[in-house]
Amino acid sequence: MRFLFLVFLLFFSFSKSQKCYDLKTVLKVEPTELYKPHLLASQNFGVNILENTKLVDKYITKGKFVKVKKKSRGYRLQALEYSRPYLVKKARTTLERVANDFAANTKSFFVVSSVTRTLEDQCRLRKVNSNASLGISSHNYGAAFDISYVRFDHKLKVNTKLEKELEKVLQQYKNLGKIFYIKEKQQSCYHITVRNY
Repeated sequence: MRFLFLVFLLFFSFSKSQKCYDLKTVLKVEPTELYKPHLLASQNFGVNILENTKLVDKYITKGKFVKVKKKSRGYRLQALEYSRPYLVKKARTTLERVANDFAANTKSFFVVSSVTRTLEDQCRLRKVNSNASLGISSHNYGAAFDISYVRFDHKLKVNTKLEKELEKVLQQYKNLGKIFYIKEKQQSCYHITVRNY
């Protein structure tokens, strides 16, 4: 019985130490034409692709990543299961400014549903969400966040008026050369990548 227990422990520790992704395979995935500007923008902050928690911690220690507040004027951060509440400084500042402008126009707040993800986080997410990207994401560089367009003021329902106001603010920031964004229909969110303006 003790032998079986030791075999189980060895198998468990071995399986935990195995990566759930192959970096070479991940890097070979060609991004869509729509997504290429997001990746190029996210790579302009001097952050290497975030493979694991150690790299995130390294950038936090260096002061390259800053914590995203759970609550601020114009936004709330949902409980995060597959991402971490950190961004490069310019991305956090941009999030706060977008949220502030949205609140000034609407007296409401939106919900941030995802922030920085490691490749390990992305791999875990893929196990529960088949839409999660196999390739590299701008989330993997600490320069992207997602905003739900079906959750305003903590109410989960379609609100066309607030959704249009949010998109209007995002379009203004895009026109100023500060962000790229994509409306993700399956995830009901805007994927925003901050540019190093």
